[in-house]
Amino acid sequence: MVELGALKIDLGAQQARWSEKPIPLRPNEFRLLRFLAENPNRVLSRQEMIEGLGKQEPPIDPRTVDVWIGRLRRAFRSAGAGNPLRTVHAMGYVLDAP
Repeated sequence: MVELGALKIDLGAQQARWSEKPIPLRPNEFRLLRFLAENPNRVLSRQEMIEGLGKQEPPIDPRTVDVWIGRLRRAFRSAGAGNPLRTVHAMGYVLDAP
């Protein structure tokens, strides 16, 4: 279990919740959220996120991360979480945690 404030990630059940409300995620978005939650308040580059997900073969276009982040943001909003993911121009993304 990974907990950051209202965010709870149950690794065994492969489920994330915001204030007890389920966050619907696809497998890649779940793995990305887990990786971001394991590195809170740290700017991660697209390449670091791809490597953190173990997605190096076959090669993945780094812009694919932008799609995953967009889906995560929509999932957070649908669970009432707002947007805890911040874009850091020319560097990557960060999960802002309390």
